[in-house]
Amino acid sequence: MPNNITSAQIQIDEYGNAACIQALVNEMNTSIPLDPANRHYQEVLDAIIEQGADCFEGDIPEDLQAAADAKLAAGLYQPDPHA
Repeated sequence: MPNNITSAQIQIDEYGNAACIQALVNEMNTSIPLDPANRHYQEVLDAIIEQGADCFEGDIPEDLQAAADAKLAAGLYQPDPHA
């Protein structure tokens, strides 16, 4: 069963660059690297596909929305059969 991801937001480093995604993963505060190879990053994309902006605090950043759209268009999104 996939993780429940809520309250996601982009954390900005001291130079003004996106550093990571900060989110509640199964109610646990988690830093998620902005790395497409990271499974939690992929789960954030899945949450965006499934929930839209409901999983994010504020607007979904354009690059994350584009990555979620690309994942969906490529047929790489697998919905949870238990959901």
